[in-house]
Amino acid sequence: MNELGELGEKIKILKMARDILQQEYSQSEFHKKKEAHPNSTVPPTPEDEKIYKLLNAIQQLELYIKKLQDEQFELLKEHEDK
Repeated sequence: MNELGELGEKIKILKMARDILQQEYSQSEFHKKKEAHPNSTVPPTPEDEKIYKLLNAIQQLELYIKKLQDEQFELLKEHEDK
């Protein structure tokens, strides 16, 4: 059961990190432009490189969170079967 707690803690930490990055993205000019024109492409500017890195980091965190949640689910299934 300790492994399950560790996974839960890792997931919690990664979600907090993702939320911090998501908040940073939400405050960006790029996001504001996208919100103002949701159905059109926003031409990139040199400053947007940081935003693309931020979005990439958010996506990577989401993938890792999903992976850990899958592991957590498998562990729960194993403990349930015992």
